[in-house]
Amino acid sequence: MNKGLAVLVACCMAMPAMSQSFQIKGKLGRMKAPAKVYIGYNYDGKSVYDSADVDNGNFSFDKPVSYPTNVLLTVSRDGEHQTFFNARDIAHLYVEPGAIVWLTSDEDIANFSSNGSKSQDDYDVYLKHMEDAEEKLSLLTAESSNTLQNDVSDKGLAAKRDYMEHFRAAMAYRKQHMKEFIQKNTDMYISLDILEEYAGNFIDYREIEPMFNALNEKTRNSVRGKAYAKKIQTSKNTAIGAQAPEFGQKDTEGNKIMLSSYKGKVVLLNFWASWSATSRMENQELKQIIKAYDPKNLVVINVSLDERKEQWLQAIADDKMSGINVSDLRFLKNEVAELYNINAVPQNVLIDASGKIIGRNVKGTQLSEKLNGIFGK
Repeated sequence: MNKGLAVLVACCMAMPAMSQSFQIKGKLGRMKAPAKVYIGYNYDGKSVYDSADVDNGNFSFDKPVSYPTNVLLTVSRDGEHQTFFNARDIAHLYVEPGAIVWLTSDEDIANFSSNGSKSQDDYDVYLKHMEDAEEKLSLLTAESSNTLQNDVSDKGLAAKRDYMEHFRAAMAYRKQHMKEFIQKNTDMYISLDILEEYAGNFIDYREIEPMFNALNEKTRNSVRGKAYAKKIQTSKNTAIGAQAPEFGQKDTEGNKIMLSSYKGKVVLLNFWASWSATSRMENQELKQIIKAYDPKNLVVINVSLDERKEQWLQAIADDKMSGINVSDLRFLKNEVAELYNINAVPQNVLIDASGKIIGRNVKGTQLSEKLNGIFGK
């Protein structure tokens, strides 16, 4: 190989992965204008959102992507932008660089079938594997509609707590199925996406890092693989066993609350928001749990990811929240949330009397058992 060619090869090898076009050629029965299909997805930190007209059922897209990506397709039958879509008008489809994906369906895009994308073929295998777990979750839907009402009576709170225990059990069953799929299909690129969902908003590196390292080398060295490896490393800073980072944040009266002020006590950081229905329900459950413990020994600091003070204060009053309430009203950019790698709610962090993190996202019965063990009950 001559010197010029060697330099060219070396440069190409050092270059980041370049985006290529993928195409979707779709057919939705005989759907007529003015219907439109909308597409949305993220890649390389960019958001892509566009639409295509439907002509006698036919539509197409030609878009860039750098790696296999799960795109969201939604159908607007009147062609207007929609905020909410019927389930029949929603589809998730894996596309790949350079792929031409043929999608066919009746007028309900949720019923689609496709060919031309290996990642989508793999994803179909995953969906089949998850059918039983997803069915268990769907059975809770009707129950949740009755449980999420603003009933703060003892009976209502007991119903909420019972529902949350059922929900957590169903989610644990679902996660076990996800883990089994990942471990059996380490050669599939989609296993990286599934692993990221499995890990959730808190990455327990002790479990997740070995699962990531078991993925094939091509996936680990992909753009997304390298980014996720970095996330795993970052998670170690606030993992179980690490010293809890110090912070100060203002309460409802403008007083700065410092974590270090409560050294010598067990502290539960409860990350929530007024706009999160699940947060609000978990707050009711948490109130019932902490009643059993002396506030001199257990301190609950409720860190709100709100951005409007009036909504934050109203939720505190409506829910009769226990503990200390703090917020910097910076929404998901809350300083304490970022410090503890929190980017969604509800979540929690349990800190022992020495200031060490001893639990993350320990809730319901598990939280009661953990606290009983600490306080010798």
